[in-house]
Amino acid sequence: MLERNRFQYHLATGKIIFPVAVVFCLISSALGLNKPENLIPLIACGITTYLLIELNTTFSLIRTRTTLHASLFLYFYSSCLFLHEYSPETWIPLLYVGSISCLFRSYESSHSSTQIFHSFLLLGIASLILPHLLYLTPLIYCFMIALRSLNPRSFFAGLIGVSTPYVLLFCHYLYNDNPAAMAELFMQLAEIPPIDYTALSLQQLVAGGLLLVLTAISCVQTMDKGYQDRVQTRIMLRIIIWSGIAVLALTACIPSYFNAFFLLLLVIYAITSGHLFALTFSRFTGILLWITAGAWILLTIFNLWTALSNS
Repeated sequence: MLERNRFQYHLATGKIIFPVAVVFCLISSALGLNKPENLIPLIACGITTYLLIELNTTFSLIRTRTTLHASLFLYFYSSCLFLHEYSPETWIPLLYVGSISCLFRSYESSHSSTQIFHSFLLLGIASLILPHLLYLTPLIYCFMIALRSLNPRSFFAGLIGVSTPYVLLFCHYLYNDNPAAMAELFMQLAEIPPIDYTALSLQQLVAGGLLLVLTAISCVQTMDKGYQDRVQTRIMLRIIIWSGIAVLALTACIPSYFNAFFLLLLVIYAITSGHLFALTFSRFTGILLWITAGAWILLTIFNLWTALSNS
């Protein structure tokens, strides 16, 4: 290991970075607690962080004991103050991580239909918040082929899972004599909002551009170094990366839901960059780590300055 990478090694395997990230997240979230409901995003963030740690523990996506990926998620979430306002989209990253976890559990399983049902059920619940997430359904079936879990039973289990929330919602509307509301929900799926990037704030554009660059670098490097992982791990990491590409395409086409897609990209970045920094110690990763830290500090200062100047 290069001498200059010892800091990176201690950062990736040490126990101090995660508690510091938690404290920083609590402090930054306290700045936006002007409404009681703004406590909900902090709770959702905490649960998502826990699921990210469990995802790595269960499937060994990173071949060492580390919480770096969860820490990166917390640091970047904390710096983006526009994410601290509550909206139903706050729950989407939590549902995504849960769906991916269930999907991974179906890997070469002879009883994969149960896990597939749960994965699609969580996707269906998320699509009630953001209907355009249903566009990811065919992609997940492609992922099932890679995971060797696609068979007639799991195929129909997925269809039943993703449709279950809609069946229950239709029963609710029917009970309240309002079946037309269901048609409005499906109209949202067919309707693509106008592509208008001017509706995005400067903070969103800056954070989105930074996350896009860092995610692209970490994904390319993760795929390049993936030969060192087990076959199962390589398949799962590629699924996460292809999910990121799909989410990025949705973000470009539907910028009006920027915050929801940004949170999904943040999850994907946290996993891929955590894998990169925890397992690869080269001159490139050493420089990239310092660039990432500097960019995060500048982003935090910029967002805090903007928030204080607008208050």
